[in-house]
Amino acid sequence: MICKKCGSYVPDDAYTCERCGTFQDADSIRGGSRYDIRSIRQGRSSAKEAVVTAKSGGTIKEYSDFEPYAPDISHQGASMGRRAANTYAAVKSPESGKKTYVETKKQTSGLKHNHRRNYGKTNWALIGLILCILALAAGVGYYLYMSQSDEGHRITARKLVLEATPAQFELAVTKDPLLLEEQEDLLREWKGIPANSYWEVAEEYLDNGDLFTALTAFQLADILDPGNYDGLLLKATTHEMLGDFAAAETIYLDLCQNVSLIRTEAYTALIRIYQDQGRRPEAAEMMRIAHTNTGRENFRLLRDDYIPVMPEVNLSAGRYEIPKLKEDILITSPQGYDVYYTTDEKAVLPDEGTLTTDGVILPEEGNIRIRAVAVSGDLVSDPLSVSYTFFYPTPPAPKSSLAPNTYDKLYSIHLRPGKVEGFTKKQQKEMEDNLIYHYTIDGSTPTTNSPIYDGTPIQLPPGKVTLKAICVNQYGKESSILEVGYKFNVSPGLKTMYGMQKDGTISFENDTFGGFELNKTTQYEFENAFGKAKTVTDVTYMHYQGAAKRLDYNWGHAVFIQVGNLWQLARVEMTSGITSMPRGVGLGASLSEVTDAFKDFGQAPSVDGTRGLYSSYPNVGQYLKDENGQEYVHYTAFTLDSKMWVLQYWLEDGRVKKIVHYYHP
Repeated sequence: MICKKCGSYVPDDAYTCERCGTFQDADSIRGGSRYDIRSIRQGRSSAKEAVVTAKSGGTIKEYSDFEPYAPDISHQGASMGRRAANTYAAVKSPESGKKTYVETKKQTSGLKHNHRRNYGKTNWALIGLILCILALAAGVGYYLYMSQSDEGHRITARKLVLEATPAQFELAVTKDPLLLEEQEDLLREWKGIPANSYWEVAEEYLDNGDLFTALTAFQLADILDPGNYDGLLLKATTHEMLGDFAAAETIYLDLCQNVSLIRTEAYTALIRIYQDQGRRPEAAEMMRIAHTNTGRENFRLLRDDYIPVMPEVNLSAGRYEIPKLKEDILITSPQGYDVYYTTDEKAVLPDEGTLTTDGVILPEEGNIRIRAVAVSGDLVSDPLSVSYTFFYPTPPAPKSSLAPNTYDKLYSIHLRPGKVEGFTKKQQKEMEDNLIYHYTIDGSTPTTNSPIYDGTPIQLPPGKVTLKAICVNQYGKESSILEVGYKFNVSPGLKTMYGMQKDGTISFENDTFGGFELNKTTQYEFENAFGKAKTVTDVTYMHYQGAAKRLDYNWGHAVFIQVGNLWQLARVEMTSGITSMPRGVGLGASLSEVTDAFKDFGQAPSVDGTRGLYSSYPNVGQYLKDENGQEYVHYTAFTLDSKMWVLQYWLEDGRVKKIVHYYHP
C-alpha cells in the first residue's frame, strides 16, 4: 500500500510507514468495518485490505505518478539480486494489479533514520539492574583480591602497620587478665592476614629506607610469628642501621640461644659486634659457643688465631713421690704470656688463680688437678688441665724392744724404726735420722702432741699396760701405730681409778664428799647441813633443759636443778674445806699428792705440757691446762645409773686452791 501522508510504499503487512511512522488506518469502511489499527487490535475478522484511492490536488503520489522501471535482474547473480532488492521496491498498480519497481534507496535510508529516532525508548530499570550487578561483581572481586591475593594481604598489612601504636604493642603482649578480651580483639584483627605478609612489608620498608616503619612492621610480625629466624635477622640489622646495637645484640642472642642453635648468621653478627666494641673475651667465648653448637670448623680456627695458645707443662700426668722428683713442675706459655694456675676445683681462672713465678709450681701432697691459663691483656687461653698424685714417703711403724707378754718384774723399753724393703743402708739411715717418735702408755691414741721418745728408756708401770707409738718423718708423714700389750705382776700395784675398785667394778665408797651427793641431795637437805645461802639466783645449767638455781656462800656456791617436784644438787664449787674430801685429798694438796691418790701410769708430759694419767676417754684421768694456762687435774667416772660425775682439782702455785665436783648431763 501507499502511505497517505508521505506517499511512500508500505508493505501490506506493515502497520506504520517506515519513512514517516504514520499508522495506516484507512478512512473508508469496507464491509461495515473500519480497517485500521484499532480494528486489528480488537481482532475484527471483517477487516479487509485498504485500497489506496487518488485525491486530486494531494501531495501524495499515486501509482501513475511513479516512473515505471522494470530492471531485469533475472540474469544477475545472487549477490546482485540482493543488492537490487535492497535498492528497488515493487509497487502494485491499483487498477491492473501489475507490479513494477521503483528506486527506493533514498527513501529506505530516510526510513532507517526516522526509525531509530522514534523507537529509541530507555529502559532505566534494566540499566539499574545491570549497574547493581556490575557493582556487586566489583565488590566481590575486590574482596577476593584483598582477602585471597598476596598483594591484597600486603596492602592490608601496610595499613595495619601504619595504624599500630605503642599502646597496641603493649596490649598485644600483656599478661594482665583484665585486658585479655581487648587483647584477643586486637590479635584477631592483626591475624586477619598471614603473618608472612607483615614480614614482607617490613622488608619492603627496609629496602625503601623507612627504618622506623620497618621496625614497627617487624615488631608486629614478631608478635604474630615469633621465632622467624630470617625475619628477626632483618629486624636486628635494622636496629644496627639505627645505631641501637644493644637491641640488635639482644635479638642475636635470642636467635642463638632459643631459635636455632645450628644456624651461623647470628653467631657471626655477635662476634662482629663484640670485636667492633672491643669486647674481645666475649668475642672469643662466642667463637667457642658457635663451634660447639654448629660444628663449623671455621669458628674454631678463628678462635685459635684470636686467643693465646694453651700453656704447656713439663711433667706428664701420673703418680709421683715428691722427694724423688728430678725437676720442678714447670708451666709456661709458648708465646711468653703470663700463666695463672690453681689446684682448687672451684676457683675461677685467671681471677682466682696464682701467677707462676718463673713458671714453677710447688707440688702439693694428694690427688690434685692443676689448671692453668695463659693471659694476654683481656684474652685468656683455653685451660690446661693435668692430674697428679703427689705423695711423701710414709715411714714404717716403730718397733718395741720388748715383746708383748706377761712379766714378773718391771721393764724399761726402747723404740726403734722399722725396716723399709728395697732401701739401701744409706737410705735407711737417712730415713732414721729424720724420724720423731711419739708414744702413750695411758691407753690413748698417740698424736704429734703425745710424749716424745728421745732415746730415754720408757718405764712401764705395774699391772696391765698398753704401749702405743708412732713415728713422723721430715715431711710430717705419720707411720701406722705400734700397739703392744703387757702385764706386769708386780706388787704393790697402782691405785684404783676415780669411782672404781681394783676389780674394775663401779664404786664411790672412797670418792664422795661428806654431807652431800650429786643427783641425790635436795636443796632442803643441803641448807640444813651448810646453812642458808647468801643469795639465790635462777641460772641455766650447761645444756640441761629444766630449771636451775644457784646458791652462793662464802666458801663458794652450789647449783640445784629441778627434777620433778624436787631440787637436786648438780654442782658444788668450794674454795674452803667445808667437809671431808675423796681419798682425803683436799685444798692445799700438791699435784703429786693428788695424782698419787689415784691411779697414774707415770706417762711423761706431752708436747704442750699436759699428760695422761691413766686413760684418755672420756678423759677419766688427765693433767690439763685451760686457755689461760691454769693447771688442773681432771677425773671422770660413771655411776651405776649411768650418770657422769666429774672431779677437778684446780692448782695455783703448785697447790690445790679450788675443788669442783659436778654432774655432766
